[in-house]
Order: sequence, then structure tokens, then C-alpha cells
Amino acid sequence: MYQYQYSKEFAGSAGRQGESSSESVTVAENGGTTVEQLFAGKKGGTGFWTGDTDAQTVTITYSDEAISELLFMIEEEKLAGDIYEAFYDLYGMKIFANVAASESQHFDALVDLAESIGLDVDEFIYEPSGTFVDEELQQLYDTLIAQGSVSATDALEVGVAIEEKDMIDIAEAADAVEGTALASIYENLLAGSANHLEAFQDVLL
Repeated sequence: MYQYQYSKEFAGSAGRQGESSSESVTVAENGGTTVEQLFAGKKGGTGFWTGDTDAQTVTITYSDEAISELLFMIEEEKLAGDIYEAFYDLYGMKIFANVAASESQHFDALVDLAESIGLDVDEFIYEPSGTFVDEELQQLYDTLIAQGSVSATDALEVGVAIEEKDMIDIAEAADAVEGTALASIYENLLAGSANHLEAFQDVLL
């Protein structure tokens, strides 16, 4: 019987309490991949492999802090999409419709990951446009909507500000869960935000 156990804690202190969430990776016992290799470079998680079966499952558990950050990022993507939809309705500029559609895909990707690790995110899925659980994001939404409602140029500048903030937040979130499936999603979102930022800047030139 082959048995190997590898563990390392995520960096950071506990945030949202009572959450236990994980992702699982299945590897073949004789496939040339060891549990140690599987966890190399990861910021945290636990793995356990034992027995004589052909394949075993390795589980990565996210910290409370990582879960809290994921839930915040879900609402932050919703904020961006809600604002761009509002500005499209106000000004009819195609860029807002296009970026809003992309933000919706970002939102869905994070929601899918959250649900795959057992989180209940229905409160975010069914929130009306322009409403948020997080008070900080609610205040930010109200402020940015007011700023962007002055003129189309102001709305485009709000778009720049949103994407710049998103890129900072996403990069920090990705670094905290490096090497996980969640980090891969964050990296995709970061590339998308960079494209959105460039698009808004081009229109403002």
C-alpha cells in the first residue's frame, strides 16, 4: 500500500467563519504525478493519497480569507456589469454593452467555481441590478453612477476607474490562491480587465 500526505496552510488570517470549501483533483497512482508535485507552488491546501486503487482524489481546501475574497470579487464583477448596463441605457454607446456582456461572463465564471466548492451564492445571483450585499460596494456603485451620469465622457472615465480597481483587486486575490483553479479564473479575469481598460482609454483619446 502506498500512502503519502502533504499539507500546507494558506497565507492570511481567517475571514468569513463557518465556511469549508475545497476543490478536488484526481491523479493516477502510476501516472508519474506525485502529490508533492501536484501541490508544488500552491499557496495552501491539503492532500491525502492512500490505497491500491488506480486513481485517488487530492483535495485542496480554501481558507476563510480566500472564500471571503471570492464572494467580494463576485459582487465586484456584478457592480461593473450593472454600471455598464446603466450607462448603455443612458448613452447608447456600444462599448458599454460589450463590456457589460464580458463582465457577466466573469461573474458567471466565479459563481460556477463558488458553487463547485459548495458555496451558496444565490443571494448574489438573484440580487436586483444596482443592489449589493457588501456595503462598501453599494456605496461605490452609488458614487460611480452619479459621476458617470454627468456626461458620456464622465461615464467612460468611470469605466477606466473600475477596470483599474478590478485589476488591483484581482491580482491580489490571485496571488493569495496561487496554483489553484480559482487562481486560473482570476488570471483570465485580469486579462479581460486589461482589455476593457484599453478599450475605454482608446475611446477617450
